[in-house]
Amino acid sequence: MARTLDMPDPATASSMPAGASSLPLISVVIPVRNEGAHLPSLFEDLLKQEYPPDRYEILVADGNSTDRTREIVERYARESVPRVLWLPNPRQLSSAGRNVGVEASRGELILFIDGHCRIPSPTLFLDTARIMQATGADCLCRPQPLTAAGNAWFQDVVAHARATLIGHGHDSTIYAINQEGFVDPTSAGATYLRSVFDRVGRYDERFDACEDVDFNYRVFKAGLRSYLSSRCAVSYRPRSSLRGLFKQLVRYGRGRVRFMRKHPDALTISQLVPAAFVAWLAGGALASCVSTFAAKVFLVPLVLYAGLVLVFSGWLGLRYGWRDFLAAPAVYLAVHVGLGVGLWTEAGRSVLEWLRARPKRSATPPVSGSGAQRIPGSEE
Repeated sequence: MARTLDMPDPATASSMPAGASSLPLISVVIPVRNEGAHLPSLFEDLLKQEYPPDRYEILVADGNSTDRTREIVERYARESVPRVLWLPNPRQLSSAGRNVGVEASRGELILFIDGHCRIPSPTLFLDTARIMQATGADCLCRPQPLTAAGNAWFQDVVAHARATLIGHGHDSTIYAINQEGFVDPTSAGATYLRSVFDRVGRYDERFDACEDVDFNYRVFKAGLRSYLSSRCAVSYRPRSSLRGLFKQLVRYGRGRVRFMRKHPDALTISQLVPAAFVAWLAGGALASCVSTFAAKVFLVPLVLYAGLVLVFSGWLGLRYGWRDFLAAPAVYLAVHVGLGVGLWTEAGRSVLEWLRARPKRSATPPVSGSGAQRIPGSEE
């Protein structure tokens, strides 16, 4: 829950001078791979910002795209007034791309955005600068609802379901579109003073998911101040198929395990619920095959879970239409099972790595005393 401290109200920041000399230089870092279909709309949003064009730059870290990503970026670099750079990211990981962007950036503020996002407000940069100045925050958090312009109907269902109580992590502020105040940045930090990277370091390139969660948790542990504002919201485009959604959540689940391994003090019960859910599904299904009693015991919580999902799906149906009611149960199941499978997959991989790394016991027994071991049947 966001909490407001005794700081200047950012709502009064509109009275601050808007001259170019008073505004910080903003570096927008966009790590991408094969985002040619979405980059033009994102660039149009960025170039429509009500911010002096010489006070922001756009840095695209490209992870070996095989589509028209580089061509699109270089066209905007030629035609745009703000500085636009295409940067190679040979490691392809988002974590590495973020580091590439930071190294090449010149801004006082560094703002990260994904290639398949949209920016609904033309004053995002101006609001970002003013809020950072008014609050004295080191990190600015933002909501990131999945309601991007141009969504297909299934993507809208995913957006609606993910924003509900059972659709995302209990501790997350990523969908908190009506909160304003100082918060734990772990789930939603996106814009930073340059000095944050001097104090916290770079993104951990061992992560191929949740690298932002890891970085933001380090920001939190360093005691830096983080402010959440709905005026800085961007829209994220959700996956367009159930299979794509499931694969995304498996990846998130694996990233969560790596995060918990690195930061065991950040472990919460809610993070383990998806893993427990998948274990319960698998164990209950197997037990039901061999025992009628086990099948009955398994059926009761299964009915309760199905009822909970139907209640939330019904509420979505009443609010958004019949498609939400019909498709939301599958979306919820993909989210819950995908996260759980990802958690177990990465946990299993971690156990295997630990077993391989254990020193192997020698097959030859140690030599006792100062003499050589006697071979049975031999004579000294």
